[in-house]
Amino acid sequence: MFTATCAYIFFGWLFGGLVSGIAGIGGMMVALPIILLGMPVTDAILTCCIIGAPGCTQLAWLYRKNVIWSDVLWLWASCVPGCLLGALALKIVPIQWLQIGISLMIACFVVLQIIKKNKALHMKDSVISLIVTGLASGFANSSVSVGGVPMGIFLLLKGWGPDRARSTMTMLFLMSGWATLISQWAAGLYRLEFFQLAVAGIVAAFIGQKLGYIIGRYLNQRIFTVLLLAFLSLSAVMLFYKAVV
Repeated sequence: MFTATCAYIFFGWLFGGLVSGIAGIGGMMVALPIILLGMPVTDAILTCCIIGAPGCTQLAWLYRKNVIWSDVLWLWASCVPGCLLGALALKIVPIQWLQIGISLMIACFVVLQIIKKNKALHMKDSVISLIVTGLASGFANSSVSVGGVPMGIFLLLKGWGPDRARSTMTMLFLMSGWATLISQWAAGLYRLEFFQLAVAGIVAAFIGQKLGYIIGRYLNQRIFTVLLLAFLSLSAVMLFYKAVV
C-alpha cells in the first residue's frame, strides 16, 4: 500500500538521487528533510541507510571509469571500523549530541575555507589522510547519515577535479553504505517496516541518480567546489536544526 510516508520517501529520494547523481554526494542530505515530514528522525535515518546501500551501488557503477584503486582500497579498509563505531555510538550516545558535535565541526571548516579564499587549505596526498577520511566517513554515515561530509572536506582540501572526486566518493560510499547497513542490522536497530518502506526510496534513487549522472557530465571544477561548500553548509544547518528542534 502506497501511504503518505511512502510518498515522502519516494520524492525525497527522487530529488536526493538527482543531486547525488550530479555531484556524487548529498543525496541523503536532500532526502532526509522531506522524509522527516512523515517519520521520526531515528526511523528516517535508519530507513535512509537501507536505501543508501543499493543507491551507492548504482552510483559507483555509473562513475567507475575514473577510479584510482590505490586511494579507494585505503578508504574501504578504514570505513568499515568507522561504521561499526558509528552504530555503537548510536546505541549509547544521544543522537542530538552527535548531530550538534558534527554540525559545529562542519561549520568551523566552512568558515575557515571562506576566510582563506585564495589561500585555501591544502592536504598533501598520504595514506594517513585516506585512513582518517574513511574512518570519519563510516562513523558519520552510520551514526547520523552524513557520511559524505568527511569526504567533502577531504576533497576540498585535495582540490581534485570532478571526475576523480566523484569516482572516489562513490566507491567509498559503496563500501560505507553496505557496511552501515550490516552493522546497524547486527546491532538490532532495524524493524521489518523499514525494509518495506525502503523499496519506494530505492526505486526513486535509481531514477534520480541516472538523470543526475547525465547532467553531471557537464560539471566543471569551479561549480563542483561551490557545490561541495554548499553541501557542507546545508549539512551543518540540517544537523543542528534536527538536534535542537
